[in-house]
Amino acid sequence: MIIKRIMILSALFSISFSINAASTAEDCAAITDDTKRLQCYDAFLKSQKAKQEESKSEVTQPEQTAPIKPAPKPIAPPKPTAPAEPEPTAEEKFGAEKLEKSSEESKELDRIESRAKGNYKMWERGLEVKLENGQVWEITESRSSYHKVKNPKVTIEKGMFGSYFLRIEGLNKGFRVERIK
Repeated sequence: MIIKRIMILSALFSISFSINAASTAEDCAAITDDTKRLQCYDAFLKSQKAKQEESKSEVTQPEQTAPIKPAPKPIAPPKPTAPAEPEPTAEEKFGAEKLEKSSEESKELDRIESRAKGNYKMWERGLEVKLENGQVWEITESRSSYHKVKNPKVTIEKGMFGSYFLRIEGLNKGFRVERIK
């Protein structure tokens, strides 16, 4: 019985000594008992924290007698910029979504009004309608209509799913169109 107590006390003493003597986390990892391993890790971390605090207290910062002002930074000359091209107006961009993809979104219009240049009489598929603002639209709808007119006032409206409709002054119908220029 005394031998058992001596063995138990020596085991506890050796475990507590190994817990305190753990110099690395690997020493703690070698312990198989969960609670003893946890105690070892706790002791190891406490000793590491104490060592860090001691090293911080040894390093003292010298007192500054006068505040040091940072040196002024030299001002860089402005960089020359390339002359920018004038931004196209919202009217010039209207209908050009399929012609070119621009990274900047502009103010979008729902419709534009202009005059078609030239003499027109048969409004049918494939007819190119040139506007005063330089845009060229082509009728893509298969139905046709006869309406003789010179330089008519036209309105191009945005439809659904990226489509556009051309309405001609004096004609009570519209045509689906696509911008080609």
